[in-house]
Amino acid sequence: MRAFVESTRSWVTRNVLLPAGDLVWKQGLIRRLSFLEEAQWWSRERVLEYRNGRLRELLAIAYNQVPFYRSLLDQYGIDVRDINSAEHLRRLPIVTKAMLTPQYPKGTTRNTGQKTYETSSSGSTGKNFRIREDSETAGHYRAAFMLALGWAGWQIGESHMQTGIMPQRSRDRRLKDYLLRCHYVSAYRFDDQQVDAALDALEYKHIRHLWGYPGSLYHLAKRASQRGWNRSMKTLVTWGDNLYPHYRSVIENVFGNRIFDTYGCGEGFQIAAQCGSGSHYHLQSLDVIAEFLGDDGNPVPEGELGNIVITRLHPGPMPLIRYRVGDMGIPAGQKLCPCGRGFEMMKSVQGRDTDIVVTPAGNRLVVHFFTGLIERFEEVDCFQVVQNEISSMIVRLVPARTGAINSRVEEMIRATLREYGADLEISIEIVSEIPLAVSGKRRFVINNISPQPDPVLQP
Repeated sequence: MRAFVESTRSWVTRNVLLPAGDLVWKQGLIRRLSFLEEAQWWSRERVLEYRNGRLRELLAIAYNQVPFYRSLLDQYGIDVRDINSAEHLRRLPIVTKAMLTPQYPKGTTRNTGQKTYETSSSGSTGKNFRIREDSETAGHYRAAFMLALGWAGWQIGESHMQTGIMPQRSRDRRLKDYLLRCHYVSAYRFDDQQVDAALDALEYKHIRHLWGYPGSLYHLAKRASQRGWNRSMKTLVTWGDNLYPHYRSVIENVFGNRIFDTYGCGEGFQIAAQCGSGSHYHLQSLDVIAEFLGDDGNPVPEGELGNIVITRLHPGPMPLIRYRVGDMGIPAGQKLCPCGRGFEMMKSVQGRDTDIVVTPAGNRLVVHFFTGLIERFEEVDCFQVVQNEISSMIVRLVPARTGAINSRVEEMIRATLREYGADLEISIEIVSEIPLAVSGKRRFVINNISPQPDPVLQP
């Protein structure tokens, strides 16, 4: 009986409630989602043909309607009619927040015929980057996200729990929660009492879909393990922060299912998500073009770390073309996924470019370097690495129990880090906790050295 009720609710939500909402808010969410659900099975060739067509439309709109891009392309002597594919995009300069911000909003936005609103993205830096958005743009990235939720096994209308950092939900978000049967839990302050309440809600409300920041799901799982709580979840979906190996292991073991990680940006686009066929990510190839570039602006080889540069194919009020998002990732080449989807793939996301320690010898130590090594030490509950100068770094350690970390353990940690490439002075500080950043996320690596220069186009 419960299965029949759930199925009926899903059908009504998808075929009645959300289409009605699209008429009111003009998002086109369900229309776009239906298109993506069909187009995901296109051949790679057809996907790229569609993408190239959207790219040509985007460039024409940006040049003719957005002063920033018209001035930039004229400066480089680029005729947008000559840009017909992702490969041709490399002729264009890379765009950064620092370039867009001084000309926002007049020089960077256009009139779409819809009501626009301002939103912002701070990433892990805490510095707001303001953008303009409209309902259709929101419908595009929400459809891409719902497509990824479908890969995980969720159907529209099924009850789910979402953790987030908003202390209170706005009216429109509360309405969305009601329509989609979302039980929202604020992880802004996530003490044992709040975690216990969330676990109780999962059980008593028969919720079997659990989504949110990896850190909040990790703390839910740790608390559930302490309580002997063992209710399995039908889907586990994460976003918004790095999914570290030890996070994945604990969450999956406690909640009895694999995690489907997703990757998007607050600037208004979804970039990638896991489909379940391996550990790689599918790029949302019908929504974005993703490039992985070295600091010289050239593409990195398959399997190597690069700066992620995104072109959003839907122009919206504020087009983003060859936009450096500030994250690092590893491309997977042109392989096809066993799942049969024609979308391109990415091997992994490695965190923000400010979440990397650069050593005197030029080694780049990403977050996963530290998590993979420090998690070997059972004496350590949590850590944070801070680099204030090129020759040294500070490793802050929270002991797993009182007195667990002594001078012997400290030296073993130093030796392990140096063995694998941390060729710099390592200071260790024992602390009682690692505070959250202003974004509500826990940053494991903080690089306070002057930022690396943005990649530039080599004419």
